[in-house]
Amino acid sequence: MSKKITDENGNTYVQKKPFYKKAWFWIVVVLVVVIGGAGAGGSSSKNDSGSSSSKTSKKSTQKWTQADFDSLQKGDMMNKAQGGESLSSIESKYGKPSSTSNSSVNGMDTQIAIWSNTNGSLGSNVTLSFMKQDDGSWLLYSAASTGLK
Repeated sequence: MSKKITDENGNTYVQKKPFYKKAWFWIVVVLVVVIGGAGAGGSSSKNDSGSSSSKTSKKSTQKWTQADFDSLQKGDMMNKAQGGESLSSIESKYGKPSSTSNSSVNGMDTQIAIWSNTNGSLGSNVTLSFMKQDDGSWLLYSAASTGLK
């Protein structure tokens, strides 16, 4: 939004909003904080298009293998992750994730769960995306991993 200012001679000037008061700037800041925080172990932030929060735990109880990761059952994202494995069943096998991040956009609640250092090395991570169901449970719809053996 620009503000028009007219001086005593009748000249009209446009006073622009500073960049730090514009919505796009704060969206970029929030994205940088969330992405940087996820790499550093978690963060907490809130923006206009939805809410986001993170929590971090210290360890997972069981190591992941590539075979474990490949056996995960992913659901249909367009059908509210139906057919996907539940977060509770994954946590019972592999322990609590190192960090989680919840988001809500247009009434759709999602959660990203990250298991860090999954096989004892710094570069091994499992990142799973879940969608909240009407009964409050979370079903898997997307998965990514690095450094698994």
